Amino acid sequence: MSQLVSEPALTTLGAVLGGLWAFFKASDWYQRARDNRFAEALNALEAGVQQTYDVYVRAVKEASADGKLSSEERRRARELARDAAIAFGRTRGVDVIGSIGHDYIDLWITKLVKQRKAA
Repeated sequence: MSQLVSEPALTTLGAVLGGLWAFFKASDWYQRARDNRFAEALNALEAGVQQTYDVYVRAVKEASADGKLSSEERRRARELARDAAIAFGRTRGVDVIGSIGHDYIDLWITKLVKQRKAA
């Protein structure tokens, strides 16, 4: 028993487990699964942006004299889109924040809004 918990045995076990973990992380299956989760999260984010436009942005633009959103209204629209995307993702079993990343959600929302305006 003492040989199983000896330093060389634990070092070897750690190296083997580390190698297996590295192989798993680098495998095509893992990469495809991660890409699929990311694509599903982007779909949820697109749905959140669309819903926010339909419910909030359109009404604010119609009520505005110049037909544009103020910086505070744009910030609020981003928050609503993020919240709607997270809620939509939950219904589909997608972790939007975990898949896209907390720091990148606003960037993706901005990108989706620009694509929507260009279309």
